[in-house]
Amino acid sequence: MKIIDASNLIVGAVASNRGFTGNVLGITILTIVSLLVVIFLIKKQREGLSEKESNEILKKENILLGLKSVNKEDAIKMAGRLLVDGGYVEEEYIQAMLEREDIVSTYIGNGIAIPHGVGSSKDKIKESGIVVLQFQEGVDFGDDNKAYLVLGIAGKDNEHLKILSNIATSLEDKETVEKLVNTKDVNSIQKILASN
Repeated sequence: MKIIDASNLIVGAVASNRGFTGNVLGITILTIVSLLVVIFLIKKQREGLSEKESNEILKKENILLGLKSVNKEDAIKMAGRLLVDGGYVEEEYIQAMLEREDIVSTYIGNGIAIPHGVGSSKDKIKESGIVVLQFQEGVDFGDDNKAYLVLGIAGKDNEHLKILSNIATSLEDKETVEKLVNTKDVNSIQKILASN
């Protein structure tokens, strides 16, 4: 209401000083101001929705910090258990994550592993979700690869590719990864991983 009142004042002020040309100029200004306001509101709404979606996919309670080092199978099971307990997947998804690891390592480099289920397990996914386990001493994923961050993921309706892409973008910088490996603040991890 205030925006409309202000716009009417602008149109009125310009029109009273310039006649017909003032009317056209006033209407043009009003249109531009209205367009800018609409663009601003749409952008804010999208940002709000994106943040809400990201926070539902990666909840703070699904970020575990300072864990003792375990073998990779146990790390994958821990990630799977968090996905199950978070309501993202059914129990059988944990076995599908272990099967994926047997087929090809989910270690992606830069101290990060992203275990997820084999393609045939997509019917075991209830909704998309991410869990994060931080092992400051690392987990041996073979071939001298240590994962300090193990991110279990489940992507509903083939969303896993989008999730993987977002994670890769968030964690391509070594300094960012180092920060996540050493942080004691779940908010920091959630903010970085939910920012894309």
